[in-house]
Amino acid sequence: MGRAPSPIPVPWAEPPLLPFPPALQAAGPVHRAVGSSVLLPGLENITHSHSTRWEFLNGSGPHPILQHHGGVLPPAIHAAYAGRALFHPSNGSLLLQDVQESDSGTYRVTGDRESLEIQLEVLYPVSRPQLWASSLVAGATGRLVCEVAEGRVDSISWRKDGQPLAPGRVSWLSSSSSVLHLSPATRSDCGSYSCNASNGIGWQESSLEVAIEGLSRRLKHTLRMAVVAVVFAVVSAWGLIIPVCQSQKLRIRGELWRWLSCYTCGLVCIACVLDGAAGVLWMWEEGPSVAVILPEITLSYLTVVTFLVATTVLFQPADFSHLKSKKAHRTMGYAAPGAVLAVLLSSCFLIRSVYQRHEGGCTKFMDVTVLVASTAAVVALPLLVGGGGGGGGGGGGGGGGGGGGGGGGGGGGGGPAPPRHRPLL
Repeated sequence: MGRAPSPIPVPWAEPPLLPFPPALQAAGPVHRAVGSSVLLPGLENITHSHSTRWEFLNGSGPHPILQHHGGVLPPAIHAAYAGRALFHPSNGSLLLQDVQESDSGTYRVTGDRESLEIQLEVLYPVSRPQLWASSLVAGATGRLVCEVAEGRVDSISWRKDGQPLAPGRVSWLSSSSSVLHLSPATRSDCGSYSCNASNGIGWQESSLEVAIEGLSRRLKHTLRMAVVAVVFAVVSAWGLIIPVCQSQKLRIRGELWRWLSCYTCGLVCIACVLDGAAGVLWMWEEGPSVAVILPEITLSYLTVVTFLVATTVLFQPADFSHLKSKKAHRTMGYAAPGAVLAVLLSSCFLIRSVYQRHEGGCTKFMDVTVLVASTAAVVALPLLVGGGGGGGGGGGGGGGGGGGGGGGGGGGGGGPAPPRHRPLL
């Protein structure tokens, strides 16, 4: 029986490995609030993968989260994620619970042939913006400020009466505050402004009703001074008219007449000072103007003259008898009435100018009713008391004083004079 031929040995070669480089995919960023849960999607072909691995990537390298080898075996979860990482084998997704800002970063899920990277941002919600305005006066530069105290702010948008505002009027003070510039502020800027702050997980909005003041604080003082000057001038005019309108029997005479004349001249002097100060404040705010400078010069002159008349009547009334010049008599006699007229004209001009300036804003005009009433009541009280006591003074008789009071037609009651001289006021 013949022997079978022995097999020829064939050398064995290891089959080459087919290269399957991972197909790296990048998903869009996912935003979540601090303390919430996030579900990170798995690979599309997870059913064909024998193992799945989740990792967290940051600057120091990959940190393993879990490894799943397929089948019914539970995944091996890293200790740092135990209790808050849940894996779904059916689709390979990962549920992270109670995420914090430190969880922000890139998460990578790797299968047999592909991997997927997901960017996660964990944010604090933005707090309600604080919206406030600087002093807003017509013609001046103003600004509205929107500040967010908590949470990362990605964008801040502005609206006026529901309509978006041009970005050119907005600037950033910091990463969490924005400024809307009103330069210059005008009446058209009045309205409701809203500030909307947002990030990847939500938004908050605040609104503010904005009113543009027509008058600055300096112009408000100008208005008050001009109004008080008018009250003083009107009461002074009343004091000048009272002696002229009284009958001979009731005419104020003697010492009472001297005191009331001094008081009236003093009021005129104060009115000139107040009106002059109001004009200075107006020019300080609006700039020099011929329409204000000329009355200022006149008021300065009348202030000096009425002051001299008032002090002379009060302390040295006999000095009027030494005035021999008719020009001096006329100057002293018509100073108070002329000053009253000058104050009324100048103050009314200032009040009208202030009102026109107020029209540039949208607030109500300043109410001066209480100021007028209280000033008039206080200033007119001495004249009311003096006028009521005039009859008694006449009965007691200062005949010379009565004669002096009756002789001065144009300015009766403005200043005393000896019996044999014409009254100066």
